Amino acid sequence: MLLSAAGWAAVGAVALALGTIPSAYFAVRDEKNRKYYGVLAAITGIATVAYALTSLGIGSIPVGDATFYTPRYVDWLLTTPLLILYLTMLCKPGKQLYALLIGLDVALIGLGIVAIFTEGALSLTLFGLGGAAYVALAYLLVTELPDRASFASERVGIVFAKLRNVTVVLWTLYPVVWLLAPVGFGLMEPGTEMMVIVYLDIITKVGFAILAIMGRDALDDITDQSLQLDTEEQESSTATEFVS
Repeated sequence: MLLSAAGWAAVGAVALALGTIPSAYFAVRDEKNRKYYGVLAAITGIATVAYALTSLGIGSIPVGDATFYTPRYVDWLLTTPLLILYLTMLCKPGKQLYALLIGLDVALIGLGIVAIFTEGALSLTLFGLGGAAYVALAYLLVTELPDRASFASERVGIVFAKLRNVTVVLWTLYPVVWLLAPVGFGLMEPGTEMMVIVYLDIITKVGFAILAIMGRDALDDITDQSLQLDTEEQESSTATEFVS
């Protein structure tokens, strides 16, 4: 570890800013699929701002021997729902399941935040509840989400599976880091903790965006299907009005 926590946060800000460029580029160039690239750009863009603030010490609150990084948790509260949103935009499982996924996501992050500001058995209990919420979230992502999916094509299903798998595997590592970090059992130095979190955030956000862009041909299948359905609905509506 050659850098301080602030130094690693600065590295994260630069990496995520660079990672925002491809999504922003396609958001400008591909008008038909702009909303998809807009979500990807928002994910890395929000994280860029969060790391920039953290590198400047803004929102860093001492909690015992640890530090609570406010921008980090605001980032997660905003970007993790967007990551889930992108997955649901690919598979269209319905608003009810999306709401449940977001509820569990916010719950696990919120419980993790409260656990930082408590001590002993209470802190570990809250962390455990957050872990249970994550297990439920991961289960829904792995089983219920694809079961209720309505994929526009086989290609869309393949892209979804890759993005979902990367997300679940990498998100599983965050609770491990929490336990090892100063907010947990203190087995990591602050700089090491920040380095690991930066690395994970780069993969889960920039890596996610790159994989999504590599599978951008699948977006045309979704858009074309939506246009076809809209056309059929309009024709059906016109026919009904004519008969009436």
